[in-house]
Amino acid sequence: MKPPPPAPELTPRATYLEALHYSGLGESQAVKAWQAAAQKTLEDSVEIAVPFKEVGFVDATKATAFSYRIALQKGEQLHIQLETEPRDKQFFLELFQLEEELGSSTLKNIFNSEPDQVDSLVFEIPQDGIYLLRLQAELLLSARFTLSLFTQPVYGVFPVSGKGNPDVWSFFGAPRDGGKRKHKGVDIFARRGTPVVAAMDGVVRSVRDRGLGGKQVWLSDRKRNNSLYYAHLDSQLVSEDARVKAGDTLGWVGNTGNAKNTRPHLHFSIYRRGYGAIDPYPFIARQSARLPRVQADTSRLGLLARVKFNSTILRSAPDNRSGNIYTLPQYLPLQILAAAKDWYRVATPDGSDGYVRSSQIEKVDRAIAQRQLKQATTLWQQPDSSAIPAALLADQSRIQVIGQVDQFQLVVGEAGEMGWMAR
Repeated sequence: MKPPPPAPELTPRATYLEALHYSGLGESQAVKAWQAAAQKTLEDSVEIAVPFKEVGFVDATKATAFSYRIALQKGEQLHIQLETEPRDKQFFLELFQLEEELGSSTLKNIFNSEPDQVDSLVFEIPQDGIYLLRLQAELLLSARFTLSLFTQPVYGVFPVSGKGNPDVWSFFGAPRDGGKRKHKGVDIFARRGTPVVAAMDGVVRSVRDRGLGGKQVWLSDRKRNNSLYYAHLDSQLVSEDARVKAGDTLGWVGNTGNAKNTRPHLHFSIYRRGYGAIDPYPFIARQSARLPRVQADTSRLGLLARVKFNSTILRSAPDNRSGNIYTLPQYLPLQILAAAKDWYRVATPDGSDGYVRSSQIEKVDRAIAQRQLKQATTLWQQPDSSAIPAALLADQSRIQVIGQVDQFQLVVGEAGEMGWMAR
């Protein structure tokens, strides 16, 4: 009889929830709200481009989670840095991959940070696509965080010494022979005799002088089942089965093979076992790791604000070119969740999450109107008369209106009570 398969290892989130269950808190409303917040972010995430930096605030009184939707390419490494204050608390960082099949999409969990490894993480992207990063703090924690994201190529050395991204003049998929075939690599132009170097540690699989590629070197990346193809060399330096380190010289730039009528350049390709030629550019292209500066006032994180101007746009990313979630009316109250560049990430009363420019919202320290109640009035936690009551104000109470939406106003009573009431 075969032994049963080993039980799957619990993720840090599952381990944490299991501990809450055994402590008797697993079915508490606080835990259920915490889990609901985590699920909601998988269905309603903002869109970002790297490099990216955001400073945020987690409020112990509110169940909160943050998620970020990112387009990434095979051949890139995603670098994740998380700084928290206080430092000794638990944060969960999880990466999901969006998978499309038969018209429906699902999120596949592909990476989970360990509780003590959130300060600096590197994850190699398995394939081109959309990824979602989720961040959530442990239950009942108030804390600030700074999340930084950037990408770099898997191969840390550019294939032509002293050259870089601007020297690539022909890309993967470009038409060849009048459209009869497509380019299966990138062309990196340089002077004849410029050293061609190993992009990574590997084994020289083949050294050839024949066909379209002329003088060639094939380098094996066994970790990824990749074969790196260097073609049109003026001459080769290495021999078959040689072990090389990243940066070692393999040969020199030339124009042998079918490149004899073109300027000297290196044709660089990557072939993956079972896939054929794949785009090599993301594997070698250096990306900017310079993080954008957070210009918005981070002392306002976690505070209430309101829309300053009518028809302010709530956007899906901290960028004027990003998609519109919807248009916000003047005086709509917003909870400030985080700051990126000169934008605030905010939550609306209905739970929508997006970005507005910091100049388009204002503090709520000034009332937009004052009223005196003519009868005892219930205040609600949401702009909905069926919501949970927040407070009961007595007849003749004086109130200050600090925000409004549709037929509801957000008011503050004489003793600091806050809640929504019908206009």
